[in-house]
Amino acid sequence: LLDPACGSGHFLLYSFDLLLSIYEEAWADPTAVASATTGRTLRADYPDLADLRRAAPALILEQNLYGVDIDPRCAQIAALALWLRAQRAWKGADLPAGQRPRITKTNIVVAEPMPGDVRLVEEFAATLNPPLLGTLFRKMVAEMRLAGELGTLLKVETLLADEIRKANLEYNRQKTTTGYLPGFEPPPTQGELDFSQIDDETFFDRAEELLLAALRRFAESAAGAAGVRRRLFAGDAAQGIALIELARTKCDVVLMNPPFGACGMGAKKEFEKTYPRTKNDLYATFVERGVELLHKRGMLGAITSRTGFFLSTFQKWREEVLLKEAPPVVFADLGYGVLDAAMVEVAAYCLEKSS
Repeated sequence: LLDPACGSGHFLLYSFDLLLSIYEEAWADPTAVASATTGRTLRADYPDLADLRRAAPALILEQNLYGVDIDPRCAQIAALALWLRAQRAWKGADLPAGQRPRITKTNIVVAEPMPGDVRLVEEFAATLNPPLLGTLFRKMVAEMRLAGELGTLLKVETLLADEIRKANLEYNRQKTTTGYLPGFEPPPTQGELDFSQIDDETFFDRAEELLLAALRRFAESAAGAAGVRRRLFAGDAAQGIALIELARTKCDVVLMNPPFGACGMGAKKEFEKTYPRTKNDLYATFVERGVELLHKRGMLGAITSRTGFFLSTFQKWREEVLLKEAPPVVFADLGYGVLDAAMVEVAAYCLEKSS
């Protein structure tokens, strides 16, 4: 479940509570299907209900809930709020603090440009082996330049598609011209990245894994002021890679109360080129983008201005996005007084992506 403009995480917190109930219902369901992750049912993985209640809060944060925001403070608040909500769930299950699973991450991503220090970008890229990985990293940095303004609206997965394909082709070309028979290649030297297990389908996933490992090594390989700069660089780069990975992932549910109005001038040209059907208002664009990020038959829930449902300037949004790609299954016209002090009439609605 993704909130593509999550703010401080209100939708995610409500979804956390709902998912706790869903886990228990799935655990108790005798007809439940096996998990795609473990190959077993929840009941097989957690024989006792107490075992499930111990595991579920961490599973929800690590496997189910995702959020993106362009404001680092909002993202920090959202991550902290989810962590606190997990602690409350464990307290309600009478699980002492010392017995609670450690939460190692939340899937809250700050949408911002990847590091702009050209010298550090080149220094890091030069350490990557094979060199095609450095080329891919440089392309990531270049294409993420508008992430701080567009957030999840930046179609970075499309912008990088050609570069990923070229990197994969180059990797396979190099693999067939090394002069070594399969299975007789020399082992990688210390610090060298091993691509030996990559196939075409998993190329980027493996490249991402290797980039993150290389960033950790890069951050740890210097002391003093240089070490601080490298750690900051590595942290910013990891956020950028996380946004790319999220953009490449299809969701079951997208929930949003997106910003509305015009796009900022800094990204206006790219924005209008990418979203010609919905460029007149950000909230319509977020709905269009949210539908793209869904699996077929996935659901999108939104609270936005109601104007898109009757103004002529939203005709393409209604006819091409809503009616053709994700028809509404429920709609509530709520009027004023819903979004705190915002003087805007709103509607709440759910869409289902066409199969």
